[in-house]
Amino acid sequence: MDCWPSTDAEVGVAEVGAAGVGLPEVGVAGAGLNGTGLNGAGVSDAEVARAPAGRGRFRPGPFRVVIADDADGLRELLCLLFDTEPDFTVVGRATNGAEAVEVVTQTAPDLVLLDVAMPVLDGIGALPHVRMAAPDARVVIFTGFSESALRDEVMALGADELMEKDLSTSALLDRLRQMCRRPRLV
Repeated sequence: MDCWPSTDAEVGVAEVGAAGVGLPEVGVAGAGLNGTGLNGAGVSDAEVARAPAGRGRFRPGPFRVVIADDADGLRELLCLLFDTEPDFTVVGRATNGAEAVEVVTQTAPDLVLLDVAMPVLDGIGALPHVRMAAPDARVVIFTGFSESALRDEVMALGADELMEKDLSTSALLDRLRQMCRRPRLV
């Protein structure tokens, strides 16, 4: 099951008069953009400019999430998990760090989950670019292994948290909710 609509009709492109496009693997959820249209490159520059820089505590609606992980099964499971939660909506996904930077730039998410080990550009290499593209987003490095040196490195590069993949789903969602609801310390 896909995390978001994959046809023009499902995302409402025709309703806003945009030319029809098919969404690529790293596409965005039209529903998560509150009815805005998509162009061939994803979200238009004007739409990104109108999008809030960060959700903060006062913007209504669910937390907008981008998931970047090269493991198809895990990425899909995370999408399904977030789809069951009313306070989260997946607005993009990526299979490597380069795609993650592109998707984050196009979608202005509130939360980014970045896997450490990905092809093309790993999560650590993508992290500074993601931080520049979405300075108010919460960025979580999501890893299968953890050590204090890795935590120190990703925190120095701008991550808000390092979380291990072996967390239970309830613990993961609780920690992400808490992080998204508190002010981001710069």
